Amino acid sequence: MNSRSLSLCLACALTGASMVACAPAKSPLAGDDVPLTQDEQLFQDALALYNATTPDYAGAQAKFDALLAGFPDSGRRDNAGYLGGRCRYEIGLYQDAIVALEAMRAEQPDSPFASSAAYFTGRSRYQLADFEGAVIDFTAAVTVDAGATYADNAAYYVGRSYYEAGLLTEAATAFTSFEDAYPDSSYADNGGYYHGRSLFDVDDFSGARVQFERVLTIADANGGSIYADNGQYYSARSSYGLVELDLALVGFQTLVSDFPTSQYVDNSMYYEVRTLVDQGSCADALVALAALQTQFPASPETARATTYASGC
Repeated sequence: MNSRSLSLCLACALTGASMVACAPAKSPLAGDDVPLTQDEQLFQDALALYNATTPDYAGAQAKFDALLAGFPDSGRRDNAGYLGGRCRYEIGLYQDAIVALEAMRAEQPDSPFASSAAYFTGRSRYQLADFEGAVIDFTAAVTVDAGATYADNAAYYVGRSYYEAGLLTEAATAFTSFEDAYPDSSYADNGGYYHGRSLFDVDDFSGARVQFERVLTIADANGGSIYADNGQYYSARSSYGLVELDLALVGFQTLVSDFPTSQYVDNSMYYEVRTLVDQGSCADALVALAALQTQFPASPETARATTYASGC
């Protein structure tokens, strides 16, 4: 889910359950504008900078911060605290974003922005490679409101953070929970791929292949996925790990033919050579090796394939 696309809608919420538009209030008399309060004017000015075609996050942050400093009783405090933290995140000031978002959550834990604030606290920790700390924040984002704007993203990042931390069993469990809770999430293909990698990396090739094939199914249903070539390659690798060599060979050849710009083309060509050697098809292996040598003469995969086929 695009992190800016819903910000205007989110920013329109007042503290508590009531929701109002961010447009200036109008008087009962048609055409007569009611002057905005100082804090509301400051908020609207900041929001305009935040949502501009070319956002001015630094300028918006200064105004959100001014609102927090100057208007302790403003109904926009939770909006401003959240969006001030978001500005820091967008600028890349991740530690400062954590401080600002945690302050907002501590001051107004019942805010409708509490889940989103927890999510971007987690994203900030993730950027700082504090993956175990990020798990805590992403889990909080889902716990606070499982139906919030970024709840599905947060559930995905619980698993992804575990994966990046090397906690593969925990990652696989988290991805299963994510898939069960948010089957239609825009992160479904991401989750399937990293779920598969969590299983593949502990040699559960059968379980991994199920996930990689799911990624390909999602890609077909949605007109593509940035993880489609990854899923194709690792599905074939899973078949190879299961010593299902015919399936593996077709998988590697499909990667080369269907994803010619993939980063995995030379890897797949190496495994094509390797699979053919394993099958005892030396003549075909040497043809495949020659194609690899021609297309990727400097690739480490070419050297590996040459060594592997040396007995043919």
